[in-house]
Amino acid sequence: MKLDRSCRPSQCLRVQFKTQIFLAIMLAVLLALTAYAARRARPPPETKDRLTAESMQQMVEGPMAALRKEGLPSGRAEFERQLALNRAQYGPRSVKIADLLTAFGVELYVEGLDTDNEAEIDASVDYLRDAIPAYRDAFGADSPEVAVALHSFADADIKVHDNRLTPEAEAALQEALRIRRVALGPNDRETRATEARLARARKEASAWPADSAGRAVEDAEEARRNND
Repeated sequence: MKLDRSCRPSQCLRVQFKTQIFLAIMLAVLLALTAYAARRARPPPETKDRLTAESMQQMVEGPMAALRKEGLPSGRAEFERQLALNRAQYGPRSVKIADLLTAFGVELYVEGLDTDNEAEIDASVDYLRDAIPAYRDAFGADSPEVAVALHSFADADIKVHDNRLTPEAEAALQEALRIRRVALGPNDRETRATEARLARARKEASAWPADSAGRAVEDAEEARRNND
């Protein structure tokens, strides 16, 4: 007589159940790995495109209208009123505050270039500088959004100083590059753009003559930083 080597019904059910659980776990792991690989393969979003030219124009339409009608002081006063209302509504650490500072800075810069108004270009740098800590408050110090603010400020600051790379602009570009290398990777388009901008600015920068006004300004800025 042959021995029956088949399992008992209860044992067979347990074996089948364990097998099904094992297969389900393996399938979940496979799906997770596939999703992870897809995310790694997909290029990261470009933070520099989060605020469009159209959206920034709309954000500060009122202050810019006041500026064009009555001059820079009126535009700045209208903007400060709008900024205060937004702070009261959304809180001082809201990204809306940072975006508003950036929008006004950019629009002042563009308007100043269009009308050859140096006062407006100079004022734009103040707002772009103020946007940097606002983005740190909203996103954290190592966010790519902070890198965008740093890069934007540096561009305007270089323009204000006759295309010369000031220590403040260089430090901003270096910080933006550090953030982007860590957050986005060394081969990301934004990272490479900051590398290229910094290299170009360093190459194009010419030393101020010893008796120039530019050298005097730079020496004063250096002394102020040393005393802070």
